[in-house]
Parts: sequence; structure tokens; C-alpha cells
Amino acid sequence: MSQARDPRLEIVSMVLISALLFILLFRLSDWLFSALEHNEGVNWIFLPGGFRVLLVLVLGVPGAMGIVLANLWLDHDRLAITTWPLTVMIGLASGFGPWLVRAWMEKRGLLDRELRRITSAKLLHFVLLYAAINAISHQLIHWTFGTPDTLPWVDVWPMFIGDTIGALMVLYAFKVVLAQLRRASAPRA
Repeated sequence: MSQARDPRLEIVSMVLISALLFILLFRLSDWLFSALEHNEGVNWIFLPGGFRVLLVLVLGVPGAMGIVLANLWLDHDRLAITTWPLTVMIGLASGFGPWLVRAWMEKRGLLDRELRRITSAKLLHFVLLYAAINAISHQLIHWTFGTPDTLPWVDVWPMFIGDTIGALMVLYAFKVVLAQLRRASAPRA
């Protein structure tokens, strides 16, 4: 007897699981690489940048929404009356920046929706575009809102490098884990 699945419940589950996993990886990255922080929110190695790539490539909009929700949770102390628009804009840029890169690449034929023909070159293209869009959008948002102690044209570079390195580290770790799982599940001759 098969049970009908509620698509709304699946989407909510994907969003919540994405948010939880993003928060956990954010905390792990902060613990591992806090000494490499350029300034608050800008790190030379940012593992959640790689997880953004995975969540958006695999889950699409629910992954992006999970990232937004996670960012709001992580920055909940900034949801005061005066800073909530900045916090919401940063969350939206974090989640939907990579989603916009994916949509643009799909429209140009550089990615297919099911990711069947994704190559290392296309993935690297995605990572570099995502890292650039993410770094520039974050700095533009901080500049627009007049965030004190930010230097957008200085801070954009460590953020770009941190997102790129973090994305590559997570993607290659994911590749190694998948290879190990395949090897472990392969029938023994």
C-alpha cells in the first residue's frame, strides 16, 4: 500500500533540514577557521559557501529558502527595529544569490535542471560566479545601509576568496565521501 506524499510537507522538510544543516556547518566553520576571519562575517575560508552551492544545486528554491532561514536564525540578534532590513537583505542575498546563478546558467544552457551533464568545469564556473555575486551583493547591501566599519572594495576580496575556497573544500569533500560510499556499497567479487 503506497502512501501519498504531501508536496508541501516535503518542501517544508527540505527548507528546515537545509536551515539546520547550514547552521551546523556555519558553527563548525566558525570554530575551525575563526582565526582566519578578516572581519565580522568575512572569512578567508568559509565552508558554508560550499554548502550553499550544494543546497541550491540539489534542492533549488527549498535549499535557498533554508539558507535564508538559517541566516535569519544566525543573525537573530540583529533583527532589532533599526537593523532588520539589513539582516533580511543579507539573508536573501545568501540564499537566492546562488539560486540566481543556477537559474542564469540553466537559461544559458550551461547547466541542465537535473544536473545530469554537470562537469568539473561547469561546477567551477558555478562556484566562481556564485562567489563573485555573493561577495559583491553582500558588500553592496552593507554599503547601501551604511554599515559602520565596512570597506566594500576591500572586504569583497576576502569574501570572494573565502566563498571560493570553502565551496571547493566542501565539494571535494562531498566527492570523496560519495566515492567512499560507492566503494563500500559495491558488491564484492
